[in-house]
Amino acid sequence: MYFALPKSALQVFNALEDKPISSKELARRTNLSERTVRYALKILKENGLVEEIFFLRDARRRGYKRKKLTPG
Repeated sequence: MYFALPKSALQVFNALEDKPISSKELARRTNLSERTVRYALKILKENGLVEEIFFLRDARRRGYKRKKLTPG
């Protein structure tokens, strides 16, 4: 399957890891604004590429990680 993703979404996807990371940390790693990172995450979530996780210590905070993709 082919996704036409914006450049910012590709940058954010490449900065993601297998463990949850905050949007603020993603902005720091990619040198993108937090607003741009949030938009990129929205696109990635809509395409099933990113998983959103709530941190247990503070449910207001969210983390993002690459979704495990299964072939087929």
